[in-house]
Amino acid sequence: MQLVAGGNIALASEIIEILIKTTVPMPIELDLTAYLLAKDTQKVRGDQDMIFYGQPQTPNQSVVLVQSSSNDPYLTQLKINTGLLDPEIQKVTLCATLNEPNNFSRIAPIQVELLSAHQTIANALIQTQAKTEKALILAEVYKHNDKWKFRFIDQGFNGGLKPLAENFGVVIEETPSNISPTPTPTPTPSKSNLNLSKIKLDKNNSRINLTKKGAGFGKISVNLNWNKSGAKSESFFQTLTRSNSIDLDLGAMVQLKDGSIDLVQPLGNRFGHFDQVPYIKLDADDRTGASINGENLHINGNQWDRIERIVIYTYIYEGAAQWAATDGVVTIRLPDQPEIEVRLTEGNQLNTCAIVELKNINGEIQANREVRYFKDQQFLDQFYRFGFRWTQGSKD
Repeated sequence: MQLVAGGNIALASEIIEILIKTTVPMPIELDLTAYLLAKDTQKVRGDQDMIFYGQPQTPNQSVVLVQSSSNDPYLTQLKINTGLLDPEIQKVTLCATLNEPNNFSRIAPIQVELLSAHQTIANALIQTQAKTEKALILAEVYKHNDKWKFRFIDQGFNGGLKPLAENFGVVIEETPSNISPTPTPTPTPSKSNLNLSKIKLDKNNSRINLTKKGAGFGKISVNLNWNKSGAKSESFFQTLTRSNSIDLDLGAMVQLKDGSIDLVQPLGNRFGHFDQVPYIKLDADDRTGASINGENLHINGNQWDRIERIVIYTYIYEGAAQWAATDGVVTIRLPDQPEIEVRLTEGNQLNTCAIVELKNINGEIQANREVRYFKDQQFLDQFYRFGFRWTQGSKD
């Protein structure tokens, strides 16, 4: 079914997916946000009801956002399970914003697809050529007469992410920031745990220092996600689940203040520990890249004073070293801090990549972009001088 602005369709299933497809020229950034709105106020009830790059899902995964790892093609998924939504929530509104000073006339038309049971049940197209706004309200999933429906909206909104979030009831308070990257971005921290700023570490901005806001840094989450940009005719998730998909793994080498070292990676089943040495825990291994959440490392930031440095890396366990066909992106999230993003923009035939080094500098976290390629983890170890003893291992 092809929908026009204002058109709606009843949802026969509790679980639906909304796909957003377009092409975004560099260096424009397109970000999706979702707002869970209460029945009585048509506003969010608090920070937990805003879904964006810094908070990509609700605690019970009733709404999950998988942001695109590539601009060409740009493909983002919003998954909603209406059966898990809080009874107070009557509407989930999906929006898109661009970074300053861009507007939507600079990107390609946006395709919106509604899927149920992995089958497309509705399509819509947003013509962007004449749109001068920096934000768009794309669509909404809403409850009407105790039934959930989907409505295509296509409504422009003047202003970027901050005024859009405030329009839906998110309280954003401007406060001074003690974060000093080089060069310094313009931060927009929120009143509580939401932080709308995002920092990309690249060749021109390769380092950032983070200072504690309280007794410790809290839970530091490191996410690895990837895509295959070569098969543009396939969907993002079809590409990743093909039989010849690369098995990309996430790992970390850690040195503690007492001089001891440890290794966390799927190979050898070294998944680590969060509440004890090495204070790093790896989630279950994703062998295909099909997992919505990719691969994740969790660092106990409240034990940061015991850690000297951490090198976070990825390696190709199975498949040829085709980094050019893999839009790898690592995202680091800390409470009350900007999201940090590192993209694997270069590549060669070596199968291991050191992505970022986290160093303890007088109690602060200094994040250094690395993106260095090595033959294997042993050569990476030699470069960073950890001093591990290496034997052949497997994940079986």
